[in-house]
Amino acid sequence: MSKDNCWILSDNLIGHEKQSISLAEKLNINYKIIKTKKLNFFERNLIDFFNLKKTSFFKEPWPKYIISCGKNTAYYSKLIKKKTDQRIFSIFIQKPPINIKNFDVVVVPKHDNCKGENIIETNGSLTKINLKYINNIKKSKKNNLSKKKFITVLIGGNSRHHKITKKILEKIVDKLNQIQNIYKINVLMLFSRRTESNDVLFLKKNLSHTNFTFIEPNSNKISYLDAIAFAKAIIVTSDSVSMVTEACSSGKPVYIIDIPTKSKKFSLFIKNLINLHLAHYLRNSISLKKNDNVLNDIDMVVSKIKKKLIIK
Repeated sequence: MSKDNCWILSDNLIGHEKQSISLAEKLNINYKIIKTKKLNFFERNLIDFFNLKKTSFFKEPWPKYIISCGKNTAYYSKLIKKKTDQRIFSIFIQKPPINIKNFDVVVVPKHDNCKGENIIETNGSLTKINLKYINNIKKSKKNNLSKKKFITVLIGGNSRHHKITKKILEKIVDKLNQIQNIYKINVLMLFSRRTESNDVLFLKKNLSHTNFTFIEPNSNKISYLDAIAFAKAIIVTSDSVSMVTEACSSGKPVYIIDIPTKSKKFSLFIKNLINLHLAHYLRNSISLKKNDNVLNDIDMVVSKIKKKLIIK
């Protein structure tokens, strides 16, 4: 595709923004990130009468594409498309809170069970990480990590749907100590911004072997991408769709630490990856062999979007 202009409508959530950026870059489109404000109940329901011209970004030249992710951005996307006489190709990521007909394409995970002619279903979230991306990192970086044999553990945190309890932490400690004893392998443990400080302290205290290395968020010690690219295997908690997706897109054996949830969507998401043999639940042992099943949603999505643009 040509380097046409694109607006990414952001609800200021990093995970949503990352998905939109990944898609724009894969489509080879120049983009500008537009930060939107949260709309209240009345603004959402009276969106057709909402004076968007008061916002600084609502002015010509209009973009050729809009990519939006997150419920709040759906309303902005709908209004901009209407105000510009439908001339903009609109892509929405996730299940929208409004009619899917307001968008040219809706990219939605299978567990959201959203059907329609303009729907493109994925198994996970959109990420720029795939085998090619990982191999490029490994070729371009010759550092100490490339000489070491290690596994990477990605730890999330509490959310609306998940709670990491002491019992879960004890299970993590037990499994990781067993794996380390069996394989005598280095273990990189990366914490997310959502990881509770007390949980970090508990894991550090109970995983005291010198082979364990703990990486705090925003650490310059080891980057997240390097930790994924050079790992022999990845263990990840089930609370983060993005972290699990990125792990399953890396081509590494992936093992999921199952954190109980009342959310049917999260449960279906994890079960689907297990059924597709893209990941396994963490037991008492792991494999360090390359995984032949690799998630690559974004290339499939890009291919289908390009076909729709040709038809359009």
